Amino acid sequence: MNLLIIQARMGSTRLPGKVLKKIKGIPLLELQQMRIRDARLVDKIVIATTVNPEDDAIEQFCKDRAIQYSRGSDWDVLDRYYQAAKAHAPTNVIRITSDCPLHHHTVIDFVIGEYLKSGKDYFSNSNHEPDVLEDGFDVEVFSFEALETAWKEAKLLSEREHVTPYIKNSGKFSCGWKKYNADYQYKLSVDSENDYKMAEAVFSSFDSINGFGMNEVVSLLQRRPEILQLNKDSMINSGYHKSIQNDQEIT
Repeated sequence: MNLLIIQARMGSTRLPGKVLKKIKGIPLLELQQMRIRDARLVDKIVIATTVNPEDDAIEQFCKDRAIQYSRGSDWDVLDRYYQAAKAHAPTNVIRITSDCPLHHHTVIDFVIGEYLKSGKDYFSNSNHEPDVLEDGFDVEVFSFEALETAWKEAKLLSEREHVTPYIKNSGKFSCGWKKYNADYQYKLSVDSENDYKMAEAVFSSFDSINGFGMNEVVSLLQRRPEILQLNKDSMINSGYHKSIQNDQEIT
């Protein structure tokens, strides 16, 4: 069984409440659901949020839309992910984040397909600097066994605050990467107000909310590079790099 888990929380320091901010009158988290729900290789979707009171809003969002959800640790995202996955006993886990409203089912199916063909423990279209980055359409696929091992063995703060560093860096697992679109070179995840304005501009450029994928976004940004000026100062994976700078072993 292929289980897609989306991490989501309201407590963003740079853009509080961002996952329920609206574009075209629709919360970002719902826009993402609309764009990914047709993924053929996904058997089940779960939103993993925290036990913090502000995330009661995400729980209510899920209840109102009959979306499965799980609540867990705020800072130990690896544990939150593992507990959410364990409850469903999947064979494989697919990870995306709620700050990527432009995500699309075609990219998710592509990465899962490459993972299944590769026979590797982990596969992604992104999160491998500097050459393989498709920020805003990031998909990571890994075996539940790899996730469980990481949950048991990861000791660094950066390995607990983020889900997959131990899987990628411990040397215990075979990993592969492949981009969906060779021309992709953008920062399209929503971490700040300027990122939000960029995403709003992209969605406003299309008539249909879910009728365009990554290739259409790339074509749009090639024709209209001024959209990229809206968040030109935004950095990819800044949260992870901050974790690395302040890393320490957890005892």
